[in-house]
Formats: sequence, structure tokens, C-alpha cells
Amino acid sequence: MAASKKLVDLDTALSAVKDGMTLGIGGWIFHGQPMALVRGLVRRGVRDLTLVPAPGSVAPDMLIGAGCVRETACVFISFEHLGLAPNFRRVAQAGAIKVLEMDGPGIAGGLRAGACDLPYGLIPDLGTDLPRVNPEGYRKARIQEGGRPLLEVPAIKPDVVFLHGQQADEEGNVQYFGAGYFDLLMAQAAKHVICSVDRLVPSSTIRHQARLTKIPSAFVDAVVVAPFGAHPGGSPGLYDQDERHLKAYVTASRDQAAFDAYLADHVRGGGEDVYRDRIGARALAGLTSGTAP
Repeated sequence: MAASKKLVDLDTALSAVKDGMTLGIGGWIFHGQPMALVRGLVRRGVRDLTLVPAPGSVAPDMLIGAGCVRETACVFISFEHLGLAPNFRRVAQAGAIKVLEMDGPGIAGGLRAGACDLPYGLIPDLGTDLPRVNPEGYRKARIQEGGRPLLEVPAIKPDVVFLHGQQADEEGNVQYFGAGYFDLLMAQAAKHVICSVDRLVPSSTIRHQARLTKIPSAFVDAVVVAPFGAHPGGSPGLYDQDERHLKAYVTASRDQAAFDAYLADHVRGGGEDVYRDRIGARALAGLTSGTAP
């Protein structure tokens, strides 16, 4: 069998991301954040991105704090019990990025339209202020049927999407041990999909556990094997989120100088092997949940 063209190293995968592109980020808050891909992109110094994250935390926050993002269309970027996303809040309040406020139906409707190659999607008008706050993202639908008011949302077609799954084979079939959230929809709408996974498995494992395949190979352009690639977030069934590191991240993000020092220590100082060494094998082992299928 010929060698897989989808299984590539981190730098090769990230060479597809150029300045000024629209980048989608999968995962959900602290779960399945594609952090190895994000750290790699920060090291590459890509700029002027339009960021479309699923409801996330450290992944979009890091890209914003590192100066990679020009604007973002987002539902929210939050650290939940740890407070607001510090870099996002600071940069947005300073007016250094453009923020297009969306809700879940707006993001989902835009992605569905993108996946179907349509100019816009239709969603219910829930009576919020979003059409006033973000007139670029919402307008009264020209078609009003079904007895409820409708809005149009423009199609979302990311140039590249970053996702993180738990395992994949060389053909690019990506399996999740937990919920997939917006990830499949993002993969369907995107022009190019890069998935990081914690481990590579034989295709026989994929076939025997087919129910776990959330992103089939037809939607995947590149697979990067990145152990602990969602850290400091969690990877369902494999390891939990690192509360200690997340708290340290929030503390280090209170001002730009402190965050630049964090990036120098944890991101720009080397690749993923260096990052894992920095966190420490004992600390990473303490996060493993041991509940994988």
C-alpha cells in the first residue's frame, strides 16, 4: 500500500495557513481544543486571520493574544469558572480586533450554508438584538414562511479548519471518544481541514469501532499525530483539562508583557516535544483518565 499523503508532520500541515485567511477552530470550551496546531501557528507568525471558533477558550484566546487575528466572528470565548478569556477581553476592549458577535444558530446556519455551497442560511429570529449589533451577520430574511420570523446569515466557508480528535488512521478517519460538537459541520464547510490526534491507530481499529468515527477521511486533508495535543484542555477519554496550567495561563494573560513571556517560555521556545517536556511527564500522566474504548 502506498504511503498515506494525509499523515504529515506539524510544520507541513500548517504550511497551508497563510496570512489573511479565515480559520475555523473546533472543540468546545476546554474539550478538544486543537492546541498543538494553534501553538504551531503562533510559532509560524501568521497574521491578519479572520477567526471563526466554536465556543472555545484557550485556542482562540492564544491566537488573539499572540497577534495572529484581525477579526473574529464568535459566540463567546470564555474560561468558564476561571473567568473571561483574558487576551480576548483585553484586545477587544482596546479595539485592536474587530468582533462580530454571533449566536449558536447564526454560526451553525452559516456553516450549513457553507457546507451546501449556498450564499446564506436561514435561522429563526429569536428576537435578540444581534441584527442591530451585527448587521453584517444578520438580516431579515427575504423569504418568510412557516409562521415564524426568519433571519438570513451569510455562509461561513473557512479557508482552513483546525480540529482535534482522539485517534485516527493513516487514511484520515478521525475518531472521537466524546461529543463532536460543531466539528463535523466545520469540516464540511471548510476548504481545507487539518486534524490533530493524540494517537495513530491501524485502519482495522477504525473499522472495528466505526461508531467513533466523527470525521470521515473524505473531509480531512491532513492528520498530525500530537500526543497531548489538546493540552492544557482535555481530550475526552484520554486526559482531563489541566486546571493548574489553565490558572497559570490566565494569570500570565493579565497584560501583554506577561503573556509575551508565557509565549516565549511555552510556545516560541521550541516544538511540541519541548512543550511536553516543559509541562513534565509526571504532570501529564496525572491528567490521564484511562477511560478510552
